[in-house]
Amino acid sequence: MEIVLAIILGGAFGMVLQRIGATNPNHIIDMLKLTDLKLAKTILMAIGVSSIVVFIFNSFAPESVHFSVKAAYLGVLIGGMIFGIGFAVGGLCPGTSLASAAEGRKDAIFFVLGGLVGSWLFAIAYEHLKTSALYTTSLGGKSTLAEGVYRHGHEYSSIIGFVSGTVTAVIIGIIMIVLASKLPQAIRKED
Repeated sequence: MEIVLAIILGGAFGMVLQRIGATNPNHIIDMLKLTDLKLAKTILMAIGVSSIVVFIFNSFAPESVHFSVKAAYLGVLIGGMIFGIGFAVGGLCPGTSLASAAEGRKDAIFFVLGGLVGSWLFAIAYEHLKTSALYTTSLGGKSTLAEGVYRHGHEYSSIIGFVSGTVTAVIIGIIMIVLASKLPQAIRKED
C-alpha cells in the first residue's frame, strides 16, 4: 500500500513540477543566474507553507509524521557541493530530471542515467567509504534545529533547546512566505 501511495504522490509532485516550469532546465539556470526568480518565489512559498502545515500537524499527531533526520558529517557537505554543481550545470535535480524525462527531454534522460551510474558507483564504494573520515559525525550527529521532532517515539536532540520545533517551523515558514512575496521577478538582467 505504501508503494502505491508513493507512486501516486510522486506522480502528483511531478505534475506540479511540470506546471510551475521546474522541468525546464533553462528556468532553473535563469533562477540560478538571478535573471528570472519566478521559480525561486514558488519554491520559497512551497517551503514556507509546507513547513507550517507539517509541523502543526506534527504537534497534534507526532507519531503519524515521518521525519528522517540525517546525521551531519563531512560526506554530506561534499555530497551537497557535488549536487549543487550538478544542479547548476545540468539545470536539473533528481526530482525535476525524472519529471523532465517523462516529458521526453533527451538531456533529462541522460541526466537520470548519469544519476543512476553515480548511485551504482557509490554503492560499490560504500563499504570502503563508511569507515573513512567522510562518515565521522559532527555538529551533534542526528540533531534538529529545535525541539519536538519525533520518530518512532524518539525525540531528536536539538541545537536550539529552548524553542519548540513547531514555533521554529512556523517562524521559518512565515519568513519564507514573506521572502517569496517580496522577492523581485529578477535581480540581474539577461546578458
